[in-house]
Amino acid sequence: MDFSLEYTREQSEFAREVRAWLDENIPPDLLNPRDSLKMSREQWLKRRELGRRLGEKGWLYPGYPRQYGGGGLDTEHCFVLNQEMAARHLGLPPLYDSGRLAAPAVLACGTEEQKMRFLPPMLRGEVVTWQLFTEPEAGTDEANQQTNALRHERDKDYFIINGQKIFVGGLYSPPGQFLLLTRSDLQAPRHQNLAMFLAPADLPGITIQPLDLFPSGTFGQVCGLMADGAPGVKHSVFFDDVRIHDSYLIGGDKDGWRVTNATLTVEHGDRASVAGASPEHRNLVVELFLEQCRNNPVVAKRLRENPELVDSMVNVYIGAQIERLLALRNAWLPHSGKRVAYAGPQLSVYQKMFGSRLAGDMAKVLGPYALTDDSAWGLDKDIFEVAERGGLCFAPGGTPEALKIVISRALGIGR
Repeated sequence: MDFSLEYTREQSEFAREVRAWLDENIPPDLLNPRDSLKMSREQWLKRRELGRRLGEKGWLYPGYPRQYGGGGLDTEHCFVLNQEMAARHLGLPPLYDSGRLAAPAVLACGTEEQKMRFLPPMLRGEVVTWQLFTEPEAGTDEANQQTNALRHERDKDYFIINGQKIFVGGLYSPPGQFLLLTRSDLQAPRHQNLAMFLAPADLPGITIQPLDLFPSGTFGQVCGLMADGAPGVKHSVFFDDVRIHDSYLIGGDKDGWRVTNATLTVEHGDRASVAGASPEHRNLVVELFLEQCRNNPVVAKRLRENPELVDSMVNVYIGAQIERLLALRNAWLPHSGKRVAYAGPQLSVYQKMFGSRLAGDMAKVLGPYALTDDSAWGLDKDIFEVAERGGLCFAPGGTPEALKIVISRALGIGR
């Protein structure tokens, strides 16, 4: 199987155009903090502006139809955009934004009027979206929603929402809108009692509170070439008699499970249909870890005096190579015109489990240097401490057990 991802002549010409545009439009003072908690509001706003410029060009969501604000590009050109952005340690979008999850739901399940109303602001970077699925009693079991959206008894065009969502959102609340999953019928069977809204985030009765102790991102979000996908801060969102018009309802008022699946398909790794292939994967944390093993005299001394630590170093190297090959396979699949439904969740679950192992191996080899964010003692701008936290964060994007269920279903072997 040939995993070659070299540019064709046409791709090379497009890459030159992309590089010239990026040279002109990326702010020269744009910083790339590995820990998104250290991103200032000024830097966050620079990323939002870059996203809007990409949106005007049609490159923020390049695989989406032009009539909705996308670029209408094929997989090969989307691949180039992802590659050239990654070379500058940036992603698409260049900040945490669940619009990448909301847009597929609207595209798959919304009316034509809703597509024209909701998609252009997202695809042009004009609005930030948060995904509100998880609740205290609904994490892996997304169908167990307790947040109610019940039709008003007299004014049938409105729903009244009450409940709580947790572990949601990112830096600098509030966002512009929520992709909000709710229970719309207290009597109907599971999976037939859900409703999905694309709800404005400023409706009366909404309260947003930060969860300060939640990690700033998962292992996969903080260890690649860019950390734009790391949310930074997670929140609880409370709904107290929030009144919303049914024009914000995506699908029918009992069709929420179908809309949810359109979103989860993308969140669990099947993004080729609208986003193009992901760039070839590099685990920056592992690269810097191996560099410390080679060139840091303190770490090298620990390895010489403790041969068992060499096993930990080798485990990190082998694990990263497996991760790289799985990611390379996934990037190649849409480029080749093929689709393997389990490929995305397979990589996701591997990254989560590898992250937990890597955290332990790095701590053994590097010692306390891997566990501090003190600027005087930390190594490589504290990237190892960020990875230690990310390696212990399994929940966003599906828990390992949930992803295993997705894989088993894709393989047709049940649970």
